[in-house]
Amino acid sequence: MRRARVPERCEVFQCKLCPNKGTNRQIRGVGARMAAYRVCSSCDFWLMCLGYAMLGDHDPDGRRALRIGGIHYLTWTDEQGFPPEIGYVGNGEHRYFLLNDPTGTVHVTRRLWLMGTIPEAFRDRMPDNAAFAPTT
Repeated sequence: MRRARVPERCEVFQCKLCPNKGTNRQIRGVGARMAAYRVCSSCDFWLMCLGYAMLGDHDPDGRRALRIGGIHYLTWTDEQGFPPEIGYVGNGEHRYFLLNDPTGTVHVTRRLWLMGTIPEAFRDRMPDNAAFAPTT
């Protein structure tokens, strides 16, 4: 006879980075991580975005993290297909340049994911790294 799986006890705790509450409940697969770090789902998301900044704002898949005017974006390559529907900016051409690039090279992406406005608590660690380029 098989035993029914006992659901794990849901723990609610105070996020150590903001006034919100966190939980160990699996939310998009990260409940254990949120509980381990004692952060809410929002702070967990922004810590993941901070990881992009700490790793050079570029990942091996070709995505680039852009922070423009306190808003966080992520570019996608053609090989990666479309970004998630939520936050997808559209098929228009988006021109940008990196603030630390002395050449001022203008990059173009057609696939841009709007990840949201960076919360005040993270802005000092996630300063703007790019700007939209004017269309010519």
